[in-house]
Amino acid sequence: MFSLFSNKKKEVRSIIIDIQSGLVRGALVLDKPNEPSTITCVVTKSISGKSQIQNSEHLVKKMLKLIAEVVEHLARDNGRNTISHISYTLSDPWINSKLKTVKINYEKETEITTDILENIIKEELKSSSSTTDIRPVEQKIFEVRLNGYPAVMFQGKKAHTLEVSLSTSFGSSQFLDKVYDTINKHVHVKKHNIHSALLMQYIAMQEVLKNKNEYLYIHVHSELTDLIAVKDGLCKHIISFPFGIKTVLRKVANGSNESVETSDSLISLFQGDKLSEQEKENMQRIITPLVHEWSDLCIKSFEGVLDISSIPRTVYLSAHSHFDLFKEALIFQNQLNFDVIAYDSIAIGNQIKFGKGVEVSNMMRIYTFALRNDRV
Repeated sequence: MFSLFSNKKKEVRSIIIDIQSGLVRGALVLDKPNEPSTITCVVTKSISGKSQIQNSEHLVKKMLKLIAEVVEHLARDNGRNTISHISYTLSDPWINSKLKTVKINYEKETEITTDILENIIKEELKSSSSTTDIRPVEQKIFEVRLNGYPAVMFQGKKAHTLEVSLSTSFGSSQFLDKVYDTINKHVHVKKHNIHSALLMQYIAMQEVLKNKNEYLYIHVHSELTDLIAVKDGLCKHIISFPFGIKTVLRKVANGSNESVETSDSLISLFQGDKLSEQEKENMQRIITPLVHEWSDLCIKSFEGVLDISSIPRTVYLSAHSHFDLFKEALIFQNQLNFDVIAYDSIAIGNQIKFGKGVEVSNMMRIYTFALRNDRV
């Protein structure tokens, strides 16, 4: 029968903005009912190696400029189509995430309710908000244990002991407000969702790597390295430390008396075994202590959390440049015999696809997958 009205849902367009320590990547995502999500545009902008960051204010200014360029590009590519919402994924230093396990012992067996968990989250937010500029942006509960045992369905059950493993993420109110103002100049969207990039990746990977109960995830970006340790299927350790790709480039530049751009090329030539013997020897002298330093920082990040024997040996590694340098650091610069797997090789099935000619980014694929499956 012909009908003047249709119950078919319309297509939905959204934007994902990934804000790292020195890079901004944006994606335009098209969702249609019963079809894979299509990433129709990806644009990446990064702080030039020639830029000398003077202070935090200068860094913020540079990042806002990148955000404006990325969003302007996406808005132009989107045309007159309506954007339903924007999802932000922020890495350190723009967001900070903390893990904590709260343990409560009750004198009498007590019924566990969602109100109890909500109060735990509220108290944790109060204790973690140390300055007026801090804004809580995301709270997640990873595990609930009753009397020492994991409980998926906890509501209404009684226990003498309640343990809640949760994460809280905070951002700078001033920075986030500036991000909103910058974006609103190019696109007008009412719904803005903020996520910790590291936790978003973890949650997506937990869905994809269901048969993996123990692994490390390491993301090396411009100025920092993010690390997550998964044990017994749960996030047990999360940390960021200030040593990233740009750190290596600057230190190589200082050691070789070359520019950052030339140092970038030298590292690529060194890894490709395309230098003369003398040049290779000079680069080896500069690079070896740097990869030792980065590898040591990874291992030292576990102090007080896991002993050496308990550190997972499987590593999913992400680095937007010089991947092999960091892979070799994990394999050869310590005694842990890591099995390093490229983050880009993680397969998530056919739920996400890229439009013709669109830059393929596995990070954006993972974020889109997480958002599509309501895992964040």
